[in-house]
Amino acid sequence: MGRNNKYETHVQPRLDEIVELWENGMTEKEISEELGVSQQSFEKYKKEHPELRDRLINARKKKIRQIKSSLMRRAEGFHETETKTVIKDENGKVTRIVEQVDKYYPPDVGAIHLWLKNNDPEWRNDDETTVSLKRAKLELEKLKAEAENW
Repeated sequence: MGRNNKYETHVQPRLDEIVELWENGMTEKEISEELGVSQQSFEKYKKEHPELRDRLINARKKKIRQIKSSLMRRAEGFHETETKTVIKDENGKVTRIVEQVDKYYPPDVGAIHLWLKNNDPEWRNDDETTVSLKRAKLELEKLKAEAENW
């Protein structure tokens, strides 16, 4: 008699929670621990149950869209209205003032570089030497493995 399958009891009833945990940065290993199933079982469940796999894939796509949007926003710079609470003490009288403050976040050079590197072929050229060296190293490793009858 085989081991009990925990999908129906530990995973399926918590699909919404699993997606939320993943979207909030938990790894699949951490999620499987939270659910009380092994990481190997969780991997097996993803293969066997399209509902779990599809929910995780859609959550990943959503997160990627959010991150791309945030990266673009940082690359372009943006304004944001913040609520600021100021407490003034004048002659023993405390006054609480809530202000709306427009704050400007200038473009971020790192975000600009990353976006261009991933989207503009001309910006990728700075890595061509590194890529070609890695390819050459991989070819040499293949030749070495073949020579040693791997």
